[in-house]
Amino acid sequence: MIAGRLTMLARVERNTATGIDSWGNPVAPAFTVHHAALPCFVWSKAASERADGTKSTSTETFGIMIGRDADLRADDEIAIVMDRLGRTLIPGRLKVEGPVQFKHTHREAALERIA
Repeated sequence: MIAGRLTMLARVERNTATGIDSWGNPVAPAFTVHHAALPCFVWSKAASERADGTKSTSTETFGIMIGRDADLRADDEIAIVMDRLGRTLIPGRLKVEGPVQFKHTHREAALERIA
């Protein structure tokens, strides 16, 4: 039933680095492809820009809808969102923020891009 709405494909990457460095901090993240083409639907929720003197940052928030059995976790990153023909719809890295929520027919999560 929900499969008809999942018209996009996401390349999901997961951090596989474990351990700590000699200073006791986590080692640098090492993202590897977890799903090459996860069926999904992604939409933009909000965008904002902040400036502080000479520094500025822009933040964009997205939502993602995936199937109930899809393996997506907080802190995964989406490298690219494509259509079914492989054309880029949303470039760049999007981070899964917070827990992935279960709905009646699917799961949803918040995505964030900070540039």
